[in-house]
Amino acid sequence: MAKLTDDMKALLAGRQVYVGTAGADGRPSIAMKGSSQLMDDEHITFFELIGGRTWSNIQKNPRVAIVVADWSKMKGYRFEGRVEENITSGPLYDEAQKLAELMKIPFPPKAAVKVKIEEIYNLGKGGMKVS
Repeated sequence: MAKLTDDMKALLAGRQVYVGTAGADGRPSIAMKGSSQLMDDEHITFFELIGGRTWSNIQKNPRVAIVVADWSKMKGYRFEGRVEENITSGPLYDEAQKLAELMKIPFPPKAAVKVKIEEIYNLGKGGMKVS
């Protein structure tokens, strides 16, 4: 079972992440998400506000890769896992709604996406598997 360390959590705090997905046809996609949050030692969430390709892909293929990096320190991690839940009500979804309003998106967000982390790779060490 992959668990995030304090170092990984610190790197995730307040940073944009890149979420990699692939559709049923295998076509890859990468999207920036400024809404990522650490839920606990095994889960990362992000808001799907618009419902574009990332949203479409995770409906067909729940496998994702999330990358966070501090390029000034040549440090980063890739977290691979599976979308465990698309949260459409409650406090986390309310945060997504507030962000959508702030960004003047004229429709409600699709969900807060909860990802269960299964594997972790250290990008500062040649992509070595950590967990």
